[in-house]
Amino acid sequence: MQSDAYMQIRTALDSTTEVIGGDTRTGVGAVFIQKEIDRMVRETINKETDFRQLVPRKTIRQLAVFWNLETGINDGTSKTVVYSDGGTGTPRPNKYLQLFVSAISYRSDYEVTGLTQAASLSYWDALDREARSALQSHALTEEQMFILGDDATAETTGITLNGQVGVTDSFKGLKQLLSSNVALADGNTGGFADASTVYGQTRSSTSTDRQYKLNCQCVNTSSSTTNPLSIKNLNSAITVSNKQGAKAANRLFLCSEDRLDEISDLIQPGGRFVQGASSVELDGGLSVLSWKRHKIIGSRLMAFNGVTGNGSSATFTEADNSILFLDMDHISFYNVAGVDARHVPIMGASASQRSDVEGGYFKTYGVFVMDKFNTHVVIYNLSAP
Repeated sequence: MQSDAYMQIRTALDSTTEVIGGDTRTGVGAVFIQKEIDRMVRETINKETDFRQLVPRKTIRQLAVFWNLETGINDGTSKTVVYSDGGTGTPRPNKYLQLFVSAISYRSDYEVTGLTQAASLSYWDALDREARSALQSHALTEEQMFILGDDATAETTGITLNGQVGVTDSFKGLKQLLSSNVALADGNTGGFADASTVYGQTRSSTSTDRQYKLNCQCVNTSSSTTNPLSIKNLNSAITVSNKQGAKAANRLFLCSEDRLDEISDLIQPGGRFVQGASSVELDGGLSVLSWKRHKIIGSRLMAFNGVTGNGSSATFTEADNSILFLDMDHISFYNVAGVDARHVPIMGASASQRSDVEGGYFKTYGVFVMDKFNTHVVIYNLSAP
């Protein structure tokens, strides 16, 4: 039975004897090194997603991620003391919130019968195609979870693979993580009045509470009615993020594909860039639009990440009413023990392997994490592009 070389290599790389052919360091061997190379190649050449490959991927060796969010550089009294000759000062401790989130497991399966493989040898490698399709599905579903999280609302456009806006039982995505308990207001001084809980802590609406740091920044033209996107919206998002200390951070705009067309018309009318607009090149040679040196990335899934306001309360919708300005220095994906699209080959449907099928699955143990919130911005109450 034919098996593509790709599948044979993956079977070898899943060997349990990872130290054979390696060096003298404990647990580091040639096969383990090749696994990591194989993973990095997949990340570099991914052509099916837009946002997923821009998120740094890290490894943990426990089930949950824990971190401390610094919410104040003093305890209410100045940390730095200025005094005259002979004066004294008392050091003041910082304020922190401990946040945590657990990893989940997910997998993408494929299966091909022996008859299908044999009957397609002359023109098509069925096993290879099914394996690649499963890996593409894995990446697309991961991008869906990164952006839309566990929103189980049905969608009928056919953009997602599962007929839902998000993925049931997945980790929280940008749609759930980026919120604010500050009251709605016009411009860039308000929020969503949403006192939701994130990573075990509840958002607060006052700057004297430590939970205030759990709020993202918000920008709109009007908090009571939708308005067309303007250059002023883009500039305001950058400015409020700057004021939160992210001026030197790696930041980008994330929007829908239709919104990206609207932005293109806005910042390069007649095919010529207005001042502040340009194009930049990502790793791999892909060129994208940028505004004031910040990349503008379009993902089809942002069409379901909408927020609208009526002047007093906000509604999180499955519509194209928002743009995100993200501080990518504080967004990561953590896999558990290197299990990141790990391939597991299977032959037969039972331990005796007598069924005439061959296949396998790609599995990941991990979690999407935003470890800081106040440097991210949501431009909301936008008219549909």
